Amino acid sequence: MTRITLLEHAGSLTPKPRIHYLNYLFTVPEHASRVGLTLRFHKRELAQIFVALFDPNSFRGNRMNPSAKGDIQLDLWIAPNDSSEGGIAGALPAGTWRAQLDIERLGEDVEYQLVAYADFDTVPRPVDSTFPENHVVKAEAGWYRGELHAHSTESDGKHPVDTVIQAAVDAGLDFFALTDHFTVSQWRKLLPHLDKPIALLRSVEITSHHGHANLHGMKSWVDVYVDRPDWSMNQAADAIHAQGGLFCVNHAFSGSLGWRAFNFDWGRADLMEIYHNLEGCNNAFQLMLWDQHLNAGRRIIGVGGIDSHNPFEGRHKLGQLVTWVEADSLSEQGIIAGLRRGRVYVSRGPQIRFSASSGSQRAQMWESLQTDGQPVELGIKVLTDETVRLFVIKNGYYFDSLLISAQPGTWQTVQFEDQPQQPAYYRVELHSDAPREEYRGIMWRDHDTMRALTNPIWVNRRDLEMTPRS
Repeated sequence: MTRITLLEHAGSLTPKPRIHYLNYLFTVPEHASRVGLTLRFHKRELAQIFVALFDPNSFRGNRMNPSAKGDIQLDLWIAPNDSSEGGIAGALPAGTWRAQLDIERLGEDVEYQLVAYADFDTVPRPVDSTFPENHVVKAEAGWYRGELHAHSTESDGKHPVDTVIQAAVDAGLDFFALTDHFTVSQWRKLLPHLDKPIALLRSVEITSHHGHANLHGMKSWVDVYVDRPDWSMNQAADAIHAQGGLFCVNHAFSGSLGWRAFNFDWGRADLMEIYHNLEGCNNAFQLMLWDQHLNAGRRIIGVGGIDSHNPFEGRHKLGQLVTWVEADSLSEQGIIAGLRRGRVYVSRGPQIRFSASSGSQRAQMWESLQTDGQPVELGIKVLTDETVRLFVIKNGYYFDSLLISAQPGTWQTVQFEDQPQQPAYYRVELHSDAPREEYRGIMWRDHDTMRALTNPIWVNRRDLEMTPRS
């Protein structure tokens, strides 16, 4: 094997002026058997620098290691039939390639060295990474539970793809989205798991300097590097919609990792994490923001996410929080279509069904009901192994509540009636019954008591009777 150096650059970075990306071009000759990058720097406290690779035509991978300290070395390489973690295997076209440094966060001066190289040996046949478009795990319609936010060692997770997928199966999940940061290198490693009883979604997490977002139901990589004058979250949302996929705003109140894309058009958001398992009390703000959008008539579907980086431990453990979706089939296409329809709720255990009727009219979650002046009857069914307090939320405010005792294996039905004088929406929350001696008489709702959150039903909102985005 022969190795040649294509680029060797030493540079320095300072916290100010703020720089998002640095790009370096190099030329790859014909017949390379491997192309790679090595980035070295020393991190004392706060220096998160990631490296990405682009061939003349497309994105080829990303490497990150945000938590390590000391001497950092990031290695990213690709070959026709294999790659490092984060890299996308495939043919290696000759021509001008690009190495990109992503300066995620920087609180200190940093010296760095970047090397690009190519190896020359027998060139293997390119691997076939084609993901089947119509793979169906189960053809039956029904309610399916899954996870929409998780990571592997393809980005900053603690375990490789194979381990994470098996953990999702063992947790009893019906569907699973491995949303590694920046890269879609995980897609190739999903292929050996298609025989398992779980629907796998092609997804990625945009990890920008002003907010994070998951893209679900992808056909090809979408440019996730959005902090550029010519490419923003808005363009990324348009790009995933052009593929028939969904754009989800993640952990909006997570401090410096929260949503600060102030020029984002929220009309482009399909989904929003209304409960994030790592965010604790920040979830209260996420629900408030969601209610603000719902009151404005925006059709943003609420989902949950563990954001698991270790499927076996603590708040990261898979299965303790799930998103339930009613879908026509257990498949990638079925789950994406089900999410788009909004028959979705988030749960820590209880199951729930939510409908509304007025006269002869009837609506399910995410539908709009016209009352013609008649009362609205809300019908709620709950299956719970623990005693919970059911809250009906109207236009973001408390409307009514009821204590529901634990009856394992038995669906319990409750009804509420209202006669709204103006357009309204209703949604349902389930919370563990948590009386507090110091606040006797107050019914407690917070991130710790949350057991289930539904999406809304609108009443007399004719402006919401629109064709869902395809």
